[in-house]
Amino acid sequence: MRSPLLAVLLCVAALATGCGDAGVPVGTDRLVRDMTRQLERGSQLRYRADYQLAGGNRATVAQQASPSRVAYGYPGGVLIVGEQERTACDLVSKPPRCEVRALAGASPGPPGSGYPEPMKKGLVTGPVVADLLRLVTLQPESTVKPHDTTIAGLPASCLEVYGLVDAPVVNFTACVTADGVLASFSGVINGVIVDQALVKLELRVPDPAELAPPNGANVVDLRQP
Repeated sequence: MRSPLLAVLLCVAALATGCGDAGVPVGTDRLVRDMTRQLERGSQLRYRADYQLAGGNRATVAQQASPSRVAYGYPGGVLIVGEQERTACDLVSKPPRCEVRALAGASPGPPGSGYPEPMKKGLVTGPVVADLLRLVTLQPESTVKPHDTTIAGLPASCLEVYGLVDAPVVNFTACVTADGVLASFSGVINGVIVDQALVKLELRVPDPAELAPPNGANVVDLRQP
């Protein structure tokens, strides 16, 4: 692990570019900040996205902006996140079973803690990537390499991150479209191999059924009265 003194010396040696917070070179800090802002812009979009996951599985994301509501469909389930509640549905059960819980309070957990159901099935969400990027800014020992690519016919900006410590993932690559939609993610996160890629993006208002539990589901409200 790079010592604090070494981090300072490296920053002094790189005065041409300067250093950002926590000793992170400004170039790295700018790359991470730009992608974070892209994801923030994407959170205000109305769209439906289709993804291919590892093993040939498929997933979907449907999002409306106001009021904020996002449905993450993944093999065997769907997670619907509103402004004040989250609804996790098990589609394997017959009929499907959904549990509604209040969103966690102001004390966030580790990256991905709010989206365990899709992550276990190989679907990483935009908010999880944003949390991981915040970790990068706190770890000057990590390495960040940018590149551009085309995914599903759309230009995308990518960051390859290596060497995170005390994190759910050590190395990962994330790509984001110009509109701010997560285009791809690859890495081993919490022991799950994730290799997802956007295959179709529609910038439209999702159908109400795409943002609701499936018809006939047994919905249990576990929020405190």
